[in-house]
Amino acid sequence: MTTHNFPDFSNYGYQVNRELGHNRAGGRVTYLATEINSQKRVVIKQFQFAHSGASWSEYDAYQREIQVMKGLEHPSIPRYLDSFQTSAGFCMVQEYKNAPSLLVPRQWKPQQIKHIAIAVLQILNYLQTRIPQVIHRDIKPDNILVDRQMNVYLVDFGFARIGGGQVAVSSVVKGTLGFMPPEQLFNRQLTAASDLYGLGATLICLLTGTHANEIGSLMDDAGRINFKQRVTKLHPDFIKWLQKMAEPNYKQRFANAKEALDALIPLSVLRPLKPPKFMMPTLLGLGAVGLMILAVVSSETFSAKKTENALYLPFVSQVKLFSETEPNQDLEKISLSKDGKNRVYFQVKFQQLTSKKYQGRCQIIDSSEKSVYQGISTLIPEENKLDTWCFYDFKITGNYQFEFYLNDEKMVSRSLIVLP
Repeated sequence: MTTHNFPDFSNYGYQVNRELGHNRAGGRVTYLATEINSQKRVVIKQFQFAHSGASWSEYDAYQREIQVMKGLEHPSIPRYLDSFQTSAGFCMVQEYKNAPSLLVPRQWKPQQIKHIAIAVLQILNYLQTRIPQVIHRDIKPDNILVDRQMNVYLVDFGFARIGGGQVAVSSVVKGTLGFMPPEQLFNRQLTAASDLYGLGATLICLLTGTHANEIGSLMDDAGRINFKQRVTKLHPDFIKWLQKMAEPNYKQRFANAKEALDALIPLSVLRPLKPPKFMMPTLLGLGAVGLMILAVVSSETFSAKKTENALYLPFVSQVKLFSETEPNQDLEKISLSKDGKNRVYFQVKFQQLTSKKYQGRCQIIDSSEKSVYQGISTLIPEENKLDTWCFYDFKITGNYQFEFYLNDEKMVSRSLIVLP
């Protein structure tokens, strides 16, 4: 019979359920636990200074990590909840997300990998536009979680650098070989482009079926990741985008997450082949539910493409959040106005559509992961394209997530922070 020697945190209000992972050398163990009063599941990171031989003088560095987490408010970053000191070190408590990491083997479609890339870039853009900016410094498959609904989360800010200040560390190695950009590996100046390298390497692993521990097999003598020969079905423009993300020289990468995101959204994922000889209907679809409206309008011609066995998946060419007062701004946050004009539009444009009819669903999720409102409509493409949107009148502050589905498959999501 197997026995578990889990720590007793009941005096602090938590019951440990099981171990999620550990770094014994760095004195860190992560547990799934239950908050006794609320019965909610949480994650507890235990830092064992005494057992690992780490110096108590490093306590300040761990405290800085807590300060990073306290300052982050994003639905795709698990929230800091609590911390407490133990005889061997201290523990940090975070929100639990029921989502496996990208290290867990799964069969990903190229379009799903693009969705993951967009989601992570949106998180990085949030971090990079903070004052001071936050550089994660450990973007890799282990630290990106994706659930069954394709919600994407970024975790483990133990190595994060805040602005130009000191580094918060929660294990021995400051980064992961194969996913660290050269400037980080050689302890040089980090920039907003530094985290892009790790994301690029992660996407390349997913697209080539390469395990994270074997990414070195893709590198040449100059330290460049060579993968082009393994992704022959991908669109050349998408391959160029990936190559730029993983450039060893940071000056040749995208300057920041926003620039990389803007370059990625309009790209087709799969290589174009000869289009089929048929035309799509030119009807328009319109539907409304509650406070949400979906509409479809025509756009410029874009032929559908197909492989030998199946038609390509549709791809998103543009995503935008905007308000009536700021129609030209792509919003990440808004403030509630006294006159009640807090309407925000969520616009999504699709290309490469191959079906004659789709069911579109736009929904808004609040910070407690509850659906606030949703709109459903039958959408009929014109010339293989859709330009569709929904809107919502906000009255309560908090973190929200806009999500759009085609035929119950989540295609894209965007985050919005509503301030007082």
